[in-house]
Amino acid sequence: MKPFPSPVIRSARLELREFGPGDAELVREVMAVGELEALPPGAPSDPDDVPGIESWLAEDVHRPQREGTGIQVMMLDHTQGKIVGAIGIFHADWEVRSAEIGYGVHSKERNKGYASEALGALARWSLTEAGLQRAWLTAIIENPASIRVAEKAGFTREGTLRRAGLEDDGLHDLAIFSLLDDEI
Repeated sequence: MKPFPSPVIRSARLELREFGPGDAELVREVMAVGELEALPPGAPSDPDDVPGIESWLAEDVHRPQREGTGIQVMMLDHTQGKIVGAIGIFHADWEVRSAEIGYGVHSKERNKGYASEALGALARWSLTEAGLQRAWLTAIIENPASIRVAEKAGFTREGTLRRAGLEDDGLHDLAIFSLLDDEI
């Protein structure tokens, strides 16, 4: 496995970059309003746990990158100077050069186009500079907003994975989408 390069990707409103030690206050602001979906999986949940946040920012959030399995980046609205969400690459398969992309957006920032803007930008980066040939994602069939995000970002719907997603309310069918390097 090879480690992912460290991106700094700029789009119209967003800067997509890795979380770093200097981002503790930005992360605490997201945690303080209980918006853990706007942070990567495994983020601490207690905004008062400063040592835990600092440790996560210094080490844990970078583990997928070091292991070559993915990378976690923040969606930083550079016009407002705040985190509006997080997006990451997961399950990288370097033999096939394929990986999954997942994202989460702060509830007050949804329906503003941030997710599709970030998804399109990270997918283009992953299919060029990062060396992947296929980026993919899944969306719960009953979540039309996530399906629209994938479509707006240029992903092609490949089909349905039946009862493949487990949420708090049970099993769900998932739509699977992909974007290939020769489609950008």
